[in-house]
Amino acid sequence: MKERKNAPQWGVAAVVLALGAASDCAYAQAEAEVEAELPPVVAVAHDGLEIPYDRTGVSVTVLEAKKEREAGRYKLSDSLSTVPGVYILPGGGNNQRGNTANIAIRGMSSATETLPMIDGMRIFNATGSSNLTPNIMGRANMFDIKQVEVLRGAEGATYGGGAMGGVIFMETPKGEGAPTGSLFNEYGSFDSYTGNATFQGKTENTAFFLSSTYECTNNDVRYANGAEPSISHAGEYENYSQALRLDHDLTENTGLTLTYRREDAAYNYYTPDPYYGGLQPYTFRTNLLTAKASSNMTEEWTSSLMAGYFGNDYMFGHGNYYDTRNVQVEWRNAYKWSEHHTTTAGLTWMRSQYDGTNNGERTPYSGLENTYSFFAEHLYAPSKQWDNSVALRLDHSSIFNAHFTTRAASSYHFNENHTRLFGSFGTGYRAPGSLQRSNAAVSWYGTTYHGNPALECEESMSFDIGLEHQYAKGHYAGATYFWERKENAIGEYSVADPLTWASDAYFYNSSSHWTIHGVELALRGTFGDTWNSGYKVSATITQPKTAQDKQISYTARQTWAADIYTSPVEGLTTGIGLAAAVGRTFATRADNYYTLRWYAHYKVNEHLSFHLRIENLSNQKYAIEQGYEGWGYSVPDMLNAGVGIYGGCTVSF
Repeated sequence: MKERKNAPQWGVAAVVLALGAASDCAYAQAEAEVEAELPPVVAVAHDGLEIPYDRTGVSVTVLEAKKEREAGRYKLSDSLSTVPGVYILPGGGNNQRGNTANIAIRGMSSATETLPMIDGMRIFNATGSSNLTPNIMGRANMFDIKQVEVLRGAEGATYGGGAMGGVIFMETPKGEGAPTGSLFNEYGSFDSYTGNATFQGKTENTAFFLSSTYECTNNDVRYANGAEPSISHAGEYENYSQALRLDHDLTENTGLTLTYRREDAAYNYYTPDPYYGGLQPYTFRTNLLTAKASSNMTEEWTSSLMAGYFGNDYMFGHGNYYDTRNVQVEWRNAYKWSEHHTTTAGLTWMRSQYDGTNNGERTPYSGLENTYSFFAEHLYAPSKQWDNSVALRLDHSSIFNAHFTTRAASSYHFNENHTRLFGSFGTGYRAPGSLQRSNAAVSWYGTTYHGNPALECEESMSFDIGLEHQYAKGHYAGATYFWERKENAIGEYSVADPLTWASDAYFYNSSSHWTIHGVELALRGTFGDTWNSGYKVSATITQPKTAQDKQISYTARQTWAADIYTSPVEGLTTGIGLAAAVGRTFATRADNYYTLRWYAHYKVNEHLSFHLRIENLSNQKYAIEQGYEGWGYSVPDMLNAGVGIYGGCTVSF
């Protein structure tokens, strides 16, 4: 186990898992020096402990923000689409920027089953996380994030309810080195502009990071029937975001960390729906504040205390407002008993207040939830080749009483450390949303939704087993089989009035289960002596089925991602990327698609660099938002924006 002499970084932090989990990270020998391009530790899977990246059996993928920006991926949703097992159906999020990005991790939707965490703070609300996660994912950028870690499967539920399908963790960067600054500017198609200013550095005892980003685009909204909005500014998106982090070492072994993040965004959603159509403005405002003290209490015992606040103000249409106010306090500890045994444990309290107003009236499903949690994990490494861990978490909610989740993982090296076998098992849960569990009857777009206080929590379990292998120097291959099951799936059935077209919807727990299984495959390699070239290719083949043997919404049966790059001359890096999805679903089946992209980055000197990228080179026309028929009319599919050309420069000082 690696030990630190300065203040430890706790919470869910820098994560890397080897390629065998079908991730983008390479395999290296346990005793070998970690490659410079790879972060040397994994912490999200093991409650803050710094563990060499190839010593965990949990499926985790890391995305380094700097490398993502160099490849021309400045939006979080674009970067997540390259992760094996992750599928994004953009409903205004990826190609139509600014509304939502519906993300599925191994078939589990981000709307209710995937938990985002920022600087150790759970981005969760008392509605069961519905809409909050895809809204956050749809607007986040890669300028104020150090790296993004994706923990796949119910194994992520050791971080609490709402993580039954996985965890997406983001961390504000820590300042390092001499104080520096950078200015990024990019102009492009669809009246798009992105600008960022970043200042960061470290003095003797204090490190700082400050970032401010502005982004705007008109999105170029198009429909499959050829219709174009007649309303000006339809699809327009604008966002201001800021991030701050301060770190101060009080002593050699004790430190303080403060982070603050803010966002103000507006998005104009347009639909040709003749009944509810027109322009629907969306506005988003978020504030996130965390403070953490961490200390090496003794050579064996380290401890940290974190307090955080998250506020989210969300408005869509006119007269519809939703607010979330979360407070979280967490105490974490780790104790190293011996060379082979280490235990982590802690307590968390979270208060989530959710309020909604529809047409000026407070929604009957506004509410408050307090959750008290205890978590612990024990790591046992009987040898340098074999690592094991067992984790548990007990949540006690003021609404749903107690819920218990577990996880076990193992990783074993053999074949002279060129091959690794790993696997994990976990359980999770997701509580019903506020409307689903209420006594309320709420009308929305011609349908009256009736809450059901008797609803039980959804429960999940999953396991995966993977093999990674270094088949040549600098070249790696991996395959991971995964299986997931969701019990008590919350569904709804509708009863329609044939005379008025109005309908009533009722929520219920399914008596059978949803099952998802599949395989994640990955290849990765570098040719250091040949123009510093490299490649990474990944594919996920899966069958996400409901109890009725229908494909789960917001999923795809196959997803593919590839990136091939080279540096033909000093300072120039250019590459081409592929993204594809087969067997997509929204509310109903959507078309298949593939996109190609080209990018180039040229570093003139240490102070100036230029970049150029072309998105959707083949001008694919595919649905990014499913249309529908009803009430005697039809709304066509919304299409992607088409070919986009973007370019700009970065000035560093």
